[in-house]
Amino acid sequence: MWLSLGLAALALFILPPRLLSDFQLYTFNLALVNVLLAIGLNLVIGVARQFALFSGALFGVGAYVAAICQMRFGLGFLAAIPFAMMAGLVVAAVTSLVAWRAGDLYLAMITFGFGEIFQFFLVHADSLTNGPDGLAVPRPVVFGVSFATPAQLFLLFLPLTIAALVSYRLIERGRLGQLLVALGDSEVALAAIGHDHRLVKTLAFAVQGAYAGLAGAMFAAAVGFIDPYSFGLSVTLQQLTAIAVGGFGSLFGAVTGSIVLTLIDRVLIDFPGLRELGYGVCLLAVFLVFPGGLAGVLLPRRGAS
Repeated sequence: MWLSLGLAALALFILPPRLLSDFQLYTFNLALVNVLLAIGLNLVIGVARQFALFSGALFGVGAYVAAICQMRFGLGFLAAIPFAMMAGLVVAAVTSLVAWRAGDLYLAMITFGFGEIFQFFLVHADSLTNGPDGLAVPRPVVFGVSFATPAQLFLLFLPLTIAALVSYRLIERGRLGQLLVALGDSEVALAAIGHDHRLVKTLAFAVQGAYAGLAGAMFAAAVGFIDPYSFGLSVTLQQLTAIAVGGFGSLFGAVTGSIVLTLIDRVLIDFPGLRELGYGVCLLAVFLVFPGGLAGVLLPRRGAS
């Protein structure tokens, strides 16, 4: 298995930059960003079953922190990533403190409200974020080498994404993963065996924030420009659709669903109405025909694992 995974990773490093066009590689880079967003959201909603709707805001926190670290403080791209991840982690953890006593619809509304407040802040904090005009983000420079083309960015993003996927699998199979599953099953039962469900909820949110922060830093580098309207509720809804299409609670499903939704988004980007229709058709197909998502279809023997 490890040999197969290693060969697959090697093929990903070698073949796409040689075979794909710049537009296709740009789409691939966006898919890697969406994979990170989807697995973070999947950890909270699919595994811990906490219905939080602020992925777009956490995504924006990572993008703006990474951009400001590079533009205002002269940090390199790799040096800015820990700050972006930490910012997303802290913001998500603090938001979870507010939502400790909330669940289901109330939790969704609280996190949705935070997302709206964050977008309002981005628009009006002109001195920091340049307001609605946005920020032109410099291309990453690593050890004196500029990563400007989609092919170069792909070679930079792929190892970061692989590292994030490996860390997710370690979390999923470790003690924290067991606690998150228990949290999703029953908060009362979790408390009965001596664990504070509020702390576990905060840990789930914090991990999601770190993944979203990394995704934001990569997104800012990939597109070269960010503005407040890139991090609204639509981002959260797209990722929610992605993990629903892929299969709730499944790492494979989150990755597959996010890639499928990215491809739909890029193919139909010039047809806004058709893009939303494509999302809706995917959701209907999942709920009516494949209730287990793509993971249930492609991995029938393993379920959604």
